[in-house]
Amino acid sequence: MKTLEFAPAARAELDAAADRYEAERPGRGVRFYAAVERTAKLLVAFAAVGPEFPGVRPALGVRRRIVRGFPFVVAYRVVGETIRVDAVAHMHRRPGYWHRRAR
Repeated sequence: MKTLEFAPAARAELDAAADRYEAERPGRGVRFYAAVERTAKLLVAFAAVGPEFPGVRPALGVRRRIVRGFPFVVAYRVVGETIRVDAVAHMHRRPGYWHRRAR
């Protein structure tokens, strides 16, 4: 069975986004965490489900999965038996800022 691992920067992005959502509307940050958790469970069960991430060298094997109900995407790679989350990125703000992490 595959395991899931968040890069420290990805975990920080997740926490910051949840904090912003929670500050805007109580309970929304919790819903965001839950949506990311559902996405993570899907990745563990079906690692190849996400398409390759555009703009990232295909040889790196970075895939993406949209977080349902939120304008965020989880950028991840399968490394052996581990699914490594490189970014939890907003889909419209600063596109591609995290690409250097995938090297």
